Amino acid sequence: MHDADEREAFLKAIFDAPDDDLPRLVFADWLDERGESDWAELIRMQCQIATALEARARERELIGQVFPGAGPQEPFERGFLQWKLIAIAAETLDDLPEFRRIALLQHPEWYGAAELKIVGGIIHSGKAIQTILINPITARVARLDFSGSIVHLDRAPPGWRVAAGPLLTIQDEYEYRPVVTVQAVEALVNSREARRLTHLDLRNNDLDNDAARAIVNSKNLIRLQSLHLFDGNQLRGRTWQQLLERFGPEVVQ
Repeated sequence: MHDADEREAFLKAIFDAPDDDLPRLVFADWLDERGESDWAELIRMQCQIATALEARARERELIGQVFPGAGPQEPFERGFLQWKLIAIAAETLDDLPEFRRIALLQHPEWYGAAELKIVGGIIHSGKAIQTILINPITARVARLDFSGSIVHLDRAPPGWRVAAGPLLTIQDEYEYRPVVTVQAVEALVNSREARRLTHLDLRNNDLDNDAARAIVNSKNLIRLQSLHLFDGNQLRGRTWQQLLERFGPEVVQ
């Protein structure tokens, strides 16, 4: 068969099955044998691109079916969402079966999370702390974000003043919305499992010296690299200095 006849046979096969890459790839091999390697490379490359685009479209379709709440920009890798953060309300941690159900059915990526953040409610005592520290779901969590928030009330009377800070204007009235109590902090730092913690954020919880002293005296906070405690808490006397002496100014903030 002459080259023209072979070429025509390939072209007929290609356009008889326009959605099938195989005739195009066979044709690319034939082109290579005849010195038309650039066209052969183009065919292979665009077949790969088309396959990748089809796979990407199917991937987004499957993500939407398996994880209906996942946004289009959320990172997935080999079938799992790659967020390394557990963001959860405090009261859910008081109900271990419910916490486990949510993790198993809605957020399997939590089993690989490195950080946990409380996004509502208050941890009052040690029950939720034990759920965090002794649980397969949170076994890799080494960062705890227990930071509360400051709410501006916008009803300060004339002349009423508070100390200005980066988040407060000079005549604002405000209140703290804590997410953790002194008792919960004491339960946390007195737990042996707290030895794995590297980052602890306790800002804006209106904690007092009792919480700070428990942290200073803890034998378990041996890996801390970051401790946020100064902002939004009521530390007095030598307590702050004791924190600095125990952990160092590069850790305590």
